[in-house]
Amino acid sequence: MKRVRAFIAIEFPQDLQHQLSALSQNLRTAGLSGIRWVPPENIHLTLKFLGEIPPDVLQGFITHLPDLAQTASPFTLRLQGLGVFPGLRHPRVLWVGVEAPQALFDLQREVETLAHRLGIPPEDRPFTPHITLGRMRPDFSLRDQTLLETQLQNPALNFHASLNVDRVCLFRSDLLPDGARYTLLLQAPLLRGREK
Repeated sequence: MKRVRAFIAIEFPQDLQHQLSALSQNLRTAGLSGIRWVPPENIHLTLKFLGEIPPDVLQGFITHLPDLAQTASPFTLRLQGLGVFPGLRHPRVLWVGVEAPQALFDLQREVETLAHRLGIPPEDRPFTPHITLGRMRPDFSLRDQTLLETQLQNPALNFHASLNVDRVCLFRSDLLPDGARYTLLLQAPLLRGREK
């Protein structure tokens, strides 16, 4: 049977997606052109990219993710600041920073453990929570780099928001000619510490 490209993430409400998209629009208006921007509906916080997985492994996540979520507590994320990976000299990803409590790292570690149990290799770098706004295209120029450096210092673009997280989600990702389309497959509520 056909493999499915999938990932586990924290879903963002539409209003927050649109606030983040407005930030991208401000950067575009400033003249940044060599960046492929993430559409508002695709903005989320990835906990684990699963890659192309067979249907039985996908079913394993559908079966076990709710059990994992029951043992995790709801928490609040604070989104703030702009930055790039791996650095300004050779930027590849433009992101909004995430200030997160230990509960996020605990949840991500449990997701990583479940993925490993289902046969998906662990990440080779530590988890760094961030919200991807855009990825640099091959035509990202020295002019773009200089402009981006200036914009990262612009206090008007110092984004601040918060998000109460009470569920973890499994998404399917289909790569189409006009970009990726994400389909929500499962929402698993974080239930630890909640009133039964």
